[in-house]
Amino acid sequence: MATSSLNCNVCELRHISKHSVIWCTECDEGLCEGCKEHHSLSKGSRNHTVIPISEYHKLPSDVIKISQFCDKHNEKYIIYCKKHECPCCSSCIVQSHNRCDEIVKLDDVIHNAKTSNAFYEIEQALSEVTENIEKSEKTTKQPGHIIGDQEAD
Repeated sequence: MATSSLNCNVCELRHISKHSVIWCTECDEGLCEGCKEHHSLSKGSRNHTVIPISEYHKLPSDVIKISQFCDKHNEKYIIYCKKHECPCCSSCIVQSHNRCDEIVKLDDVIHNAKTSNAFYEIEQALSEVTENIEKSEKTTKQPGHIIGDQEAD
């Protein structure tokens, strides 16, 4: 979901419209302030990984599109197989990927993608700054361009 503001999925089931403040990566849904509190206290979800909704919006669309559950086994994906470039549930690992040596936790893949995106944004910003500095240097080196105290002489 790449909308500018996501509504709380739990509240929507009750036909209430409230903006999400966090995204639960395990439930794959947004939660408002009230539902966030319940979610963090509930035994079944208190250890879930949640991120601020603003951080969710920064995730690359490829990461957001990753389904949380296996179509074959209806189990939650937990591992990513680098060899086959696919997420795997525990049944997939046993049945199809038990000989694959390049498997990593899906949460690590998501974290690395987020970090990669942040580095890309920093690189873009640095590139713009460098370009601006180069333009400024060219402008100041042009004949007839006088800086500061030299102008007063």
